[in-house]
Amino acid sequence: MIGKILRFILCLVLCFTLLPSYESADRTTRKNKSRDVQESNITKDSGADVKNKKVYPVDSLEDFINCYNYYYYKDNGNNYIQPCTEWYSYVQDFGRYKGYTHYEFTADKKIWTLPTITVYTPRNKMVIKEITVNFDDHSYTDKMYKQYEEMCFYTLKVFFPDMDKKKLTKLYKKLNKKAYNNIFPNERGFHSDNPPSCLYFKNGTGVYPYFAYGESVRMCIIPVTKKVIKSYKKRGTRLIELDCKQGNYET
Repeated sequence: MIGKILRFILCLVLCFTLLPSYESADRTTRKNKSRDVQESNITKDSGADVKNKKVYPVDSLEDFINCYNYYYYKDNGNNYIQPCTEWYSYVQDFGRYKGYTHYEFTADKKIWTLPTITVYTPRNKMVIKEITVNFDDHSYTDKMYKQYEEMCFYTLKVFFPDMDKKKLTKLYKKLNKKAYNNIFPNERGFHSDNPPSCLYFKNGTGVYPYFAYGESVRMCIIPVTKKVIKSYKKRGTRLIELDCKQGNYET
């Protein structure tokens, strides 16, 4: 009888001893699963179109902000882009995005010359039609341009996560060089729907440079399909398919 009582007491002691460990392990497992889900969402094929082999990594402005901050935080230990509620926004009443909502982010609203990020979405929707990273060349400083290049880097990282740092750097530098080498007249500015001089593309994402007199230098990102690519080709845009693994940018 005494032996049974002792075994019962021993079982109770073991249960109370092990329970916190199980709870701790369970919390760790849930935490790891949460992190895994977060990381898998970064490169999800949320805009996948199997027929056109289209893979557009982000669906909405919120997706873009989360992805950008994910990569930025990994390198710098803090977020860079604020929530979209902190962005400037208005319905555009001119140009090819007339009637669309224009969202614009700047890291400091008191400094007008800072590089910015602009996102165009259909009115009352958050689906991205185009993203541009913008640099005010008329107020050029080395510090501002370096910040612009950093923004180009992390924006490209969102859309081409398989590219390493060296290839991404090479790509944005090439794009910006082409922007300065192909400056359009003011009347053929960004909002005129004038086609760009070149378009780089891969898996449903297109990126091109744009610069017109009196405007900012822009690195632009759009979703593309075979139909869109064919349309640009007809209009005289030079097409370059990206090879994310090999880094071969020219065709």
